[in-house]
Amino acid sequence: MWPKTMTMVDPEFFDVKYAINPHMTNEKGELNTIDKPKARAQWNALKNSFESLGMTVEVLAGIEGLPDMVFCANQTFPFIQSEKKSIVLSQMQSEYRQPEVQAFRSWAQSKDWETFEVKGTNFEGMGDALWDYEGQRIFGGFGFRTHPEVYSQLERWVEQPIIALELVDDRFYHLDTCLAILGRGQAAFVEEAFSTEAIATLKGAFDVLLPVPIDEATRALACNMCCVNGRDVIIDKKAKITAEMLDFHLFEPHLVDTSEYIKSGGSVFCMKQLLF
Repeated sequence: MWPKTMTMVDPEFFDVKYAINPHMTNEKGELNTIDKPKARAQWNALKNSFESLGMTVEVLAGIEGLPDMVFCANQTFPFIQSEKKSIVLSQMQSEYRQPEVQAFRSWAQSKDWETFEVKGTNFEGMGDALWDYEGQRIFGGFGFRTHPEVYSQLERWVEQPIIALELVDDRFYHLDTCLAILGRGQAAFVEEAFSTEAIATLKGAFDVLLPVPIDEATRALACNMCCVNGRDVIIDKKAKITAEMLDFHLFEPHLVDTSEYIKSGGSVFCMKQLLF
């Protein structure tokens, strides 16, 4: 079942203040500069796109000093346990991002959701653990941010196995930068991002794998698209070849501009959290 609600974090404090992935610096190795008014306009347009497709968007306030909190796919993993809304809280790898989790803990507790805490290892929420909403499967990336050991904890809580996938290219540091689950047995992926074993696993898991060109995968974070209902897909407007491929396979691409957020290593999927 596809979610109908999501949360987004207001971009008031979004910026690039440090580099924790290869996208955050320019060719000189300097931190990217964010055009704040442009970033606000892009966020508003993305929110409007989600709402135009029937999604209900809850907006959380940003927090000063937490410039990456806007990428709200990373701090939690939502699921249903015994008919109760539940959420796994992340253990972020970077010390810069660790304080974000407390805000989401308070938010979840205010809703009386069951919360689970990862112990002893890193886990970055739906940056690395992706729901296949139609197949009711979970794919778990590991290699850069999330440790594979965490999935044994996650399996106990969600009461189902996690399909683990090793990432091998640090440009694709989260699974949501190189795998997009689309529905109808189809997914888009960046082959260069995965180990040989992970590629074989993906080929066995989906009827159709759509290969995203490496240029668009890096320049436009094309695989950080978001399918909201098995048909409509929101994707950065620079991913033209990928959008044409989606259209050919009977998906409906909706183009948005996330260029300011790509400067920090995130795009559409990173900027929201789908909720059950």
